[in-house]
Amino acid sequence: MFKSNKTKKLSLGIVGGGPGSWIGHVHRISSRFDDQYEIVAGVFSRNVKISTKFGKSIGILPDRCYSNYQEMAEKEFKRKDGINVVAIMTPPSSHQVIAEKFISTNVNIISDKPFAGNLEQAKKLFKSIKKNKKIKYALTHNYSAYPMVRQAKILVERGRIGKVRMINVEYVQDWSDGSSINSRNAKKKLKWKLDKNIVGSSAVLNEIGSHAYHLAMYISGLKGTNVFADIKQISPKIKMDDNAQVMINFTNGAKGMFWTSVMSRGGVYGLRIRVYGDKGSLEWVQNDPGYLKLNPSKGAVKLLERGFHNADFSRNFSRIKFGHPEGYLDAFANIYKEFAQSLKSKSNKRYFYPDEDEGFETAKFINACKVSSKSKKWVKIK
Repeated sequence: MFKSNKTKKLSLGIVGGGPGSWIGHVHRISSRFDDQYEIVAGVFSRNVKISTKFGKSIGILPDRCYSNYQEMAEKEFKRKDGINVVAIMTPPSSHQVIAEKFISTNVNIISDKPFAGNLEQAKKLFKSIKKNKKIKYALTHNYSAYPMVRQAKILVERGRIGKVRMINVEYVQDWSDGSSINSRNAKKKLKWKLDKNIVGSSAVLNEIGSHAYHLAMYISGLKGTNVFADIKQISPKIKMDDNAQVMINFTNGAKGMFWTSVMSRGGVYGLRIRVYGDKGSLEWVQNDPGYLKLNPSKGAVKLLERGFHNADFSRNFSRIKFGHPEGYLDAFANIYKEFAQSLKSKSNKRYFYPDEDEGFETAKFINACKVSSKSKKWVKIK
């Protein structure tokens, strides 16, 4: 267990994100943004030679470059200078078992999304986290850490748009690179995402849909209660979920429309959310993240800019002055920074990073969507 020291860097271990991994590069950069972590250990490949070579290339000593996460957890636990935090950036279905191994050695967790590969794994992981009072858990739903997303959350909490009535959220991408996916090229283009044992219950919902649903919960402060989902697969031969359209009922009676797709030709800038209340609405688009549109039911539309005038709250999460772009890496870094602060602080300060509660809610949503799509009925989220 890490003992609070506001000046000492947290010792960070990494599982996954090795040679050629884009998300691994993102995590490593983000952890270094604010000088809160020092990467001291890792397992980057199942091949110990590759893992060691890569670890050494980013400054890790050879004896702390491991061949598997079990070895890493056990050996780091025995060290006096063992890791305080582990960052997990492996495919979805492995998140639960890796996290639980480190939880058993009282190591704090930062995990890439989704929370788990399926609902059964999510239940087990959620229970393990709640049972161990010595550790904390953070989930990198990084879009929640954009300054203007947090500004939106606070505006909803302060009642600026009144009671939330409707939520429209979408996240679309094109994993095909503009080509038709068929039995000849599917494995080359989609790789492990075709394997349910690796990607989990749904490729489209686990990989990007989880972000969209989390964003809807995060800004609105609401949870889904029931869903009616229509999930499509690429083809009868290629049984990978590639599109999901979902109607959602939320806890306060609000209605939601959710769409996510990984086969939307030209779908490059695909994340957008609109939240409507009885006093007005908010709109945020990831491709223009420094702005939040506030549209009151009466009066002129206001375009709020990050860190400027009526968006004061967003300054808490901004590293540069207004008028300059800030984005994806900064949002990841916000989560790493906040998590470090929470581990070092003994106060009851409120933190905004996503945690196991939000991860578990997202897993329940995805499971309900799968059941609903198969039964063609409304399904309760539980």
